[in-house]
Amino acid sequence: MEIAGIICGSILSVFAIVLGIYVSFTIRCKGPLLSNPWIWMSKEERERELAKVDIKAEYRQLTIALGGLTLVFLYFAIFCFSTFRMPLWPMWIIVVFVVLYAIVSSIKFAMRDKGK
Repeated sequence: MEIAGIICGSILSVFAIVLGIYVSFTIRCKGPLLSNPWIWMSKEERERELAKVDIKAEYRQLTIALGGLTLVFLYFAIFCFSTFRMPLWPMWIIVVFVVLYAIVSSIKFAMRDKGK
């Protein structure tokens, strides 16, 4: 096994572990909400918007998107470490699913907020 594969697999494994830990908290609706609307809002805006936003829906969106990303990192890390070169198409299916889910759910959130 090449040293580049070991380094790449190690870095991807660390990313997968860190994201997996964060996703374990978002599944239970705990921890910081690291979605784009919450990251860019000031503290006052967050407190004001907290009453209007469906927090469970935000956590669900974050869990699915980051859970899929965790699977991608994990799959690619296994690909880097294994001597058997498995196909990468399952990983790309997950990537397409996560991107499409993020786009569709963001549009749904925007339409729902626009209607209020």
